[in-house]
Amino acid sequence: METGIIVIIALVVVVVIAGGIAIAARSSILPGRRTTRLKKRFGAEYDRAVEVHGNKAAAENDLSERLRRRDNMTLRDLSDQQRVAHTETWATVQQEFVDDPVRAVRDARGLVEAIMADRGYPGPTSAADGDAAFEQRLSDLSVDHSAAVTEFRRAHAAGRPAEAGQSGTEHMREELVSYRGLVEALLGGLPTADGTSRTTGAERTAVEQPRRERGPEAGL
Repeated sequence: METGIIVIIALVVVVVIAGGIAIAARSSILPGRRTTRLKKRFGAEYDRAVEVHGNKAAAENDLSERLRRRDNMTLRDLSDQQRVAHTETWATVQQEFVDDPVRAVRDARGLVEAIMADRGYPGPTSAADGDAAFEQRLSDLSVDHSAAVTEFRRAHAAGRPAEAGQSGTEHMREELVSYRGLVEALLGGLPTADGTSRTTGAERTAVEQPRRERGPEAGL
């Protein structure tokens, strides 16, 4: 065999081997980058997805699908009138908690759904979708507000027995506080009387302060 042919064959072999090494390296690096990116974007919601799906690959496919859905959404800013109306509704929900905690929690969920609809998030295809539709909305919201969604899921899991009368008002109070987190995330903070926005202060304390510190007649 001529020397030139041998050299060509050797070069082809080297190129093939180098290509294989590059592909293998790429295959090992890209999943790691994907995992890092998703963990950074979703925080504790990433861990929840792994727990729900039972394995990392399925969880990351779910989270990647959320990102794809979010990229296909055209969200809107709220008008001043909408922002004021939703803020007033939240104030009413807080006051309602004193006399009817279960109804207040239910109305808080309705407010979150209303704000998401005004912002342009996809809604349920039918009124019968119920919890499944709200879960999808939480998944959509987790792309931009994962911390608020994580806190809501934690409180909601604890609050479910309360709605059935199997637990105390404290669970519902915690759930209402977590709804506030979703409302704040969607509104960009609840405005104060001077027009600025806030996420802490007297109004939040009114929701978060335990009943035992405020007396037996206090609702929250």
